[in-house]
Amino acid sequence: MSIALFDLTGKNALVTGGTHGLGMSIAKGLSRAGAQLIINGHTPEKMVIAIDEYDRSGIKAYPFLFDVSDEKQVIDNIDKITREVGPIDILVNNAGIIKRVALEDMEVSDFKKVIDIDLVAPFIVSKHVVQGMKRRNAGK
Repeated sequence: MSIALFDLTGKNALVTGGTHGLGMSIAKGLSRAGAQLIINGHTPEKMVIAIDEYDRSGIKAYPFLFDVSDEKQVIDNIDKITREVGPIDILVNNAGIIKRVALEDMEVSDFKKVIDIDLVAPFIVSKHVVQGMKRRNAGK
């Protein structure tokens, strides 16, 4: 027997990096709590595999491919999500990368990419999602 700790029925949840790993686990949990699931990724092949996994789990997930560190892509896709799925009620900034390279071997460009995805992207996505949340006076 499972006990529902909270109910997210009627809420739209966007999980960045929701194509695998921790993001997929978080997304599945939100869906089990009743949220309508919107997942982001940037690799078409991973998105196809992810949607198949969600389908096998009985979860309807709306896929959106975009680079969370590209502000124009974020703006365009937040608008598209709002039009096609509905307003975003829940945002999980999960997207992240790591370069498994020794410090002395890492290129500065690789380090900057990690910073862009792990630190700058959550700012960009939050900045544009929060605008709708503030207009509706609701959201997490």
